[in-house]
Amino acid sequence: MALVSDFDGFIFDYGGVLVEHQTDGDQLDMAAIAKLSPEPFTRAYWGERPEYDRGIITAAEYWNQIAKAAGGTLTSEQVDQLTEADTNSWMKYDEGMWQWIAELSRAGKRVAMLSNMPLDLGEALKSRTERLNIFDHVTLSYELHSIKPDAAIYEQCLEGIDTPAERTLFLDDRLENVTGADALGIRGMQFTSRDEIMLRLRP
Repeated sequence: MALVSDFDGFIFDYGGVLVEHQTDGDQLDMAAIAKLSPEPFTRAYWGERPEYDRGIITAAEYWNQIAKAAGGTLTSEQVDQLTEADTNSWMKYDEGMWQWIAELSRAGKRVAMLSNMPLDLGEALKSRTERLNIFDHVTLSYELHSIKPDAAIYEQCLEGIDTPAERTLFLDDRLENVTGADALGIRGMQFTSRDEIMLRLRP
């Protein structure tokens, strides 16, 4: 159990924390666009994802690597459709979380977002929405060519939010990312659900 007052800064992961997880249906829809079998498509989707999130490869390179791994090929039109479908699948917002961030900010807390995400999703968030404006600082993996749990990405975010590590709470649904934050003295907490987090964090 912890108190909100224990922290000056709050760092939020994006996928699975501020937006819903991608669904099996989303994966099936993308596999259908690619005309690939769902199981090898999903395996390659996640297997190739780190380099895409790092900004090391483009969307076209990412999707074509998936197609090759799953035994198929793609047209440029399919690549565009897959990029759009993937982007949309990560934009199903948990409004309760965004309201809580606004409340924290009004209470004088520093708030930041730290996410592994590809350029196409990050730029869509910037151009199509005003969601990122709520944060004092945003760290996106493709801009740094670094992904969680690399130390460098936490360090950049901590510098940006400008709160002491021991007074900063990091929420992420992946345990390995929480462990990465803990290693730098940031107070990590694994996010399982909004309701569970609200029970663990007293006002």
